[in-house]
Amino acid sequence: MPAQYHTNSRGKLIIITGYPSSGKTTRATQLHTYLQAKLDSPSTPPRQRNLKLHLISPHTLLIPRTSYSIAASEKTARATEYSAVKRALSRDDVVIADGLNYIKGYRYQLFCEAKALLTPSCVVHVAAPVEKCREWNAARVEVAERWDGETLENLMFRYEEPNGMTRWDSPLFTVPWVDSEGECVVVWEGVWEAVCAGGVKVKANQATVLKPAAESDYLYELDKTTQEVVSLVMEHQRNSGGGVGGELPVSECGKVLELPGRDLTVPQLQRIRRQFIALNRQNPVGKQRIRELFVEYFNGNFRD
Repeated sequence: MPAQYHTNSRGKLIIITGYPSSGKTTRATQLHTYLQAKLDSPSTPPRQRNLKLHLISPHTLLIPRTSYSIAASEKTARATEYSAVKRALSRDDVVIADGLNYIKGYRYQLFCEAKALLTPSCVVHVAAPVEKCREWNAARVEVAERWDGETLENLMFRYEEPNGMTRWDSPLFTVPWVDSEGECVVVWEGVWEAVCAGGVKVKANQATVLKPAAESDYLYELDKTTQEVVSLVMEHQRNSGGGVGGELPVSECGKVLELPGRDLTVPQLQRIRRQFIALNRQNPVGKQRIRELFVEYFNGNFRD
C-alpha cells in the first residue's frame, strides 16, 4: 500500500478560479490576510507557523490584461504564471495561485505539480453571474484594470467550471458573489482545515514519487508512447467518420480513452501531447506507466 503523508508537514497549493471580473483578486487577498493571521497566531503549531505564504497573480507578475486578447500572448502569460507557482511551491510554502485558471487541463497541471511534491492542493471557485462580471468590469475606473469587452466575453465563453468530483478540482470551495467578507471566513476556515491543518492526505505512488534518474531511453519511450495514443485517436476518427464520442480501448493499458462527441484536430491532440511531455520530461515515471498516465491526462482535458 502506498505511504501516506500528513499535509501539516508540507507546503500547500490553493488555486483560485472564476470568471474575469468576478472578484477573484478581492477574495484571494481576503484569504491571504486570513491565512497570514493563522500562521502568525501563537496558538498555531510551530510546524505550521514556519510556513511561508505567497500570493501569485497576473498583477504581482505585471501581466497586463491585454495579454489575454491574443492566443500567443495568452499562452505566454499562462506559462509565466505556471513557472512562478512552480518555483514558489515547496514543502515550506503555501501558494495562493490567483489567476484566471479557467482551463481544466491547466488546473490539472497545477494539481500534478503539487502532487509530485506530495503537497496538498484545493480549488476556490469565486462564483459570480455573467451579468455581474460585466457590470463590475464596466464600473472599473482604471482602464488598465478593465477587460476589453470582446476579450471578457471570449474568456467567459471558454471558462471551464471546476468539478469537485474530479481529483484535481477537489476539495472544492465555492464563494458566492453575494457573501460578505465576514461570511467568507467560514470558507477560509474550511480551506485552512482541509489543506493547512492536515485534513487532506496525499498518497505517494508511482505517478508522483520521482526517481533519482531517468531510464536511459525514457525520453524516447515518452515520445513514442504518447504518439502511439494520438495516432490511435486520429485513426479512430478517420475510420468512424468523425464526431463519434465514447470509449476507445488502448492496447497494453488498464484505462480507456474517453472521446468527446466532436472531432479533435491534429493541433489539439499534439498540444495535449506536448503538455504531457513537458510535465513529465523532468519528472520521469516508470516506462510501464507512461501509457496509462497519458490516457488519464488526455481524458482530463475533456471531462466535465
